[in-house]
Amino acid sequence: MNGRASEPAGPDDAVGNAAARRRAAELLLWYPRAWRDRYGEEFTELLVSDIAERPHAPGRTVDIVGNGLRARLADLGLAGFPLAVPCGDAAGVTAARGWRAAASLASLAAASAVFLVVGAAQWSDLLNAWVWTGEGTRARVRLPFSPLYAAERTAVLGTTVVILAFLALAVLAAMPVLATVAARLVAPRFAGQRGLLARPAVALTGALTVLVIGGRALENNWTGTGGLHSPVPGGLAAYIWAVTLFVTAYWAHPALLAGFPAAELNWMMLCPLALATAVASVILLVRRAGLSPRVATFEAWTGVAGCAVMTVFLALWGGYLWRVAPRAGRLSPLHVGLVNELSTAVLALCLVTGLQAARLALRTLRLARS
Repeated sequence: MNGRASEPAGPDDAVGNAAARRRAAELLLWYPRAWRDRYGEEFTELLVSDIAERPHAPGRTVDIVGNGLRARLADLGLAGFPLAVPCGDAAGVTAARGWRAAASLASLAAASAVFLVVGAAQWSDLLNAWVWTGEGTRARVRLPFSPLYAAERTAVLGTTVVILAFLALAVLAAMPVLATVAARLVAPRFAGQRGLLARPAVALTGALTVLVIGGRALENNWTGTGGLHSPVPGGLAAYIWAVTLFVTAYWAHPALLAGFPAAELNWMMLCPLALATAVASVILLVRRAGLSPRVATFEAWTGVAGCAVMTVFLALWGGYLWRVAPRAGRLSPLHVGLVNELSTAVLALCLVTGLQAARLALRTLRLARS
């Protein structure tokens, strides 16, 4: 027997073990909390042993980072990953599947909300161009019909119909969620649920109040000439313009931004905070409300319909942006920089995220029923 095997660990061994544990703890942070709570202790011991044997192993880091990101996507309901539930725990598996479906629906709601805000900003920009230099000019000087005018008209009317349809779907999706939240506030399913729901509910109410009051106060500054020749009522167009005013490239042009009225500048900083608060509150409510399978399935299919609407909007807007606007020699009197191109990339990312979230929500709900 080697005598060194029974000797106590020396200072160098203790320092090396402490360093290995620190490194293991750092790598473990790539995984979400639920996964760490379930597997963290065991995984840490395996990592410490592996780090001691292979102090420098870039492949290990890459593997852990990749799997950790995948686990975090699963935590958001955007990827499949083993459930953090002990084997044989049927009730736990059912609960975990319900939680994962809720996570997918929350991500779907977030992607849809971001798409609606950014898409409405682009639609408002397009509507301004239409009112100022399209339909308005045609009405004043009686321009003849042309293919370019027809393409512009299709883009404006088409995106208008899509935005209104998207708003209708948003209201339709919100009603059963809010009804569930109200029911849980009155009769919570478990201890502490009322508190978990009350805080985001209050935050959502406050954010919506700010958006309504601020948007109505700023809508009179709309540049759309009072809605003349607009395909929607001027008040609605002005309000949507007001709550999406911050989606602009003027942020990259401080000298031009400084020329804005103080009220608009203050609103452009407050409005995104209110919108972010509203979206975050909706995410928490969807995840914490404990939606019934029937309501969750309804939300998932409503999300599928929303993704179809997103696709149509992206096609209409992209067609106008890259085919019609260059030929017309304009996009909007307010167009500055590459905001429209970057915003289109955001819209595409939201669509991909929404499709993935809806697909996984439906698949998880099917597994929960089986």
